[in-house]
Amino acid sequence: MDKKRLLKRTYWFWLVLALLSVGKLLLVWGLPIYPIPTAACDDALMKNWALQIANGGWTGPFSCYIFTKEVGFAIYLAITYRLHLPYIVATNLLYMAGALILLYAVSHVVKQKWALCLMYGVILYHPIMTAVQTGQRVYRNGFAVALTLWVVGSLLNLYFEIGEKPLRWNILWSLFATGSLGFLWITKSDTVWLMPFTVVVLLVAALLLVVKQCKNWKALGRVVLLAAPLVGVSLFPKLVVLKNERVYGYSGIPYYGEVMSLLTHLDLEGAAENISLPTESFQELCRLSPTLATTERKVLRVIKEYDPYDTHPQDGNVEDGWIGWALVRGFQRAGYYQSCQTASDFYQKVYEELSAALEAGEIRRKESSPGANYHVSTPGERKELLGTIGEIWRYVASHEEMFSDAYLLDEKEIVGSQSFEQVTRSNACYADFSKDYACVGWVLFPQHDLADLECYMEDAAGNRLARISFDKSRDVGHAYPDVKGAKRCRFKVEWAYGGNEEQPEFYLAGYDGDKQAGKVKVNKLGMEGAPEDVCVGSVDGYFAKSEEQKVTDKAQKAVSRCNIVYGIYQGVGNWLAWAGLLAYAGFTVLAVWEWRDKKFQTLNAWLVVTGIGLSILVLFAGVAVTHLENCPAIGYMYLSAAYPLLCLVSILSLVKFGECAKKRFFGGK
Repeated sequence: MDKKRLLKRTYWFWLVLALLSVGKLLLVWGLPIYPIPTAACDDALMKNWALQIANGGWTGPFSCYIFTKEVGFAIYLAITYRLHLPYIVATNLLYMAGALILLYAVSHVVKQKWALCLMYGVILYHPIMTAVQTGQRVYRNGFAVALTLWVVGSLLNLYFEIGEKPLRWNILWSLFATGSLGFLWITKSDTVWLMPFTVVVLLVAALLLVVKQCKNWKALGRVVLLAAPLVGVSLFPKLVVLKNERVYGYSGIPYYGEVMSLLTHLDLEGAAENISLPTESFQELCRLSPTLATTERKVLRVIKEYDPYDTHPQDGNVEDGWIGWALVRGFQRAGYYQSCQTASDFYQKVYEELSAALEAGEIRRKESSPGANYHVSTPGERKELLGTIGEIWRYVASHEEMFSDAYLLDEKEIVGSQSFEQVTRSNACYADFSKDYACVGWVLFPQHDLADLECYMEDAAGNRLARISFDKSRDVGHAYPDVKGAKRCRFKVEWAYGGNEEQPEFYLAGYDGDKQAGKVKVNKLGMEGAPEDVCVGSVDGYFAKSEEQKVTDKAQKAVSRCNIVYGIYQGVGNWLAWAGLLAYAGFTVLAVWEWRDKKFQTLNAWLVVTGIGLSILVLFAGVAVTHLENCPAIGYMYLSAAYPLLCLVSILSLVKFGECAKKRFFGGK
């Protein structure tokens, strides 16, 4: 092929990639976030940490969640917030970059430009990055998918180029692999499923480098670059530990793990599948541990709150996947998380008291084994595990549930939602309001009893637009115990306004008879203009109906676009997955046939497909064990990273099988 034709071919290839990339950005433009402010240990926690980090702190005041969640996603969210990047667009850009890195890696074994464009398009437009639970939620699952593409792509590029390309490229891929794997490690605790793939790729690359460059000592120095990704796995968590020690004085709470292990691994009467600590058994343990007994009332109340969301609502128990969260929230409400020291003292006392009960024979540990922990101790369990892995395969292949949604938040979900909009620089959708403007929040006039005041929403001229009534506010009452009326100061008010101002100003005013007790300006930024001794409060939601309608209309159009794409994937996903599996079997047979003739051109392609495929299988197995041993886990948010990788290996298997079949049976090149 002459140089001119080659340039023309390359030009069209890059043009297609560029058009696909621009199309993806247009697809997600206007897609709303799905905030869940009630997810105290998930979405809300990451949002709060991100705001703390963005403002120059760490993860904020000490709480029961400090050492129980990975901080990586909060750091990422703080960065996008500081860079003024819309969260959904930024995450899709990161995903796009990961897809390009992975595509470049695959180009070492696939030379057909059309096939590379197809792979990029299928990965890029995958609905995993626009679905409610992964693309729209302000949580770590979508971010983790993007990082996974960076990890796999960078490792493969390091494998293919460590002894072939200039040192600067090797350093680049090593840095990418180290950074993305290390950051993923402090983002999701289940990243371990990538470790077999990582270790094997790096070891094989090191062995090949030693064999090829055995007399070139400078080249052998590149082995250090292959070790760097494994260093990242230990370095990034160590940096988090050092920061925690500097801020909180501890890197973890002593005896926390021992106590939780005791509470959930005892041979208790009434324990059942996925319920290691029945409520009645917890109450019995409280009688054996005086320190634990001080938390009984608070823990039981939290268990009651969790119960409706369990697999078996109203049974009075919390399943293993959530019992740990229920316990720590109860312990915090009982006052044992004021600092690391108070928490440490609490857990040490509980451990000592329960250990004494163990020694006295009042309780005993449940017999356990590694096989039982991984659900493989009996033939029946092994069969059940394999069946669950098969169920997961069918679930992933069918692309179920990955729709987008312009979810309309109702009155109960408004509190805290606008802070998600703030940190993500993105919009959420709210239920339609009956009047032109609405405001949700709480207010206090410290020098007055709120029950004795009449409060109104007013315009700049002082015209009263709506009278405000108040509801219970237990949280504010705890924060302001000495202020009268603090236990009933939350409000939601709507008002009509016929003024012509483009951005009218509104005020919340309180009156004691004819005398004004205080007046404060309200808007999306909060309450402004009044000294704290006159008025304190918070605006949890401020809405202009016309503006919210524009946001909702734009969001619904974006959702419709994304769901059209999702419909395509749902229609062809099963066919692609099963065709890819059959193609892989055929590719393996034909490849072995070639290897017997000492032709190894297909070896690298087969290793790539097999390596990624086995990693996906490890992820499936891990989710299956969690599903069987702890709580329901077959959901696309837990399996998110598998989707684009499965599509990749399916297409790659089809392409390589076609090449091998053509060469073997039709004499093609």
